[in-house]
Amino acid sequence: MAEKREESKRENIYLPYGKKAYLVQGIGLLLGLLGFILTGLGDITFSVILMVLGLVVILPIGLWMKGK
Repeated sequence: MAEKREESKRENIYLPYGKKAYLVQGIGLLLGLLGFILTGLGDITFSVILMVLGLVVILPIGLWMKGK
């Protein structure tokens, strides 16, 4: 009986984006995070480029991608 409850709960999960969109969003977040880490290490020019590329360009593209 408990197994049937778990299966029905899994069927009700709704993800608004597809796998590709989540992958693109993750890449954007990772590039932004890498940019912040490089800022702390002192590489200002490259870090700003990574932050803008990741958080201003790639992340919104992932958010605009259609779902399944």
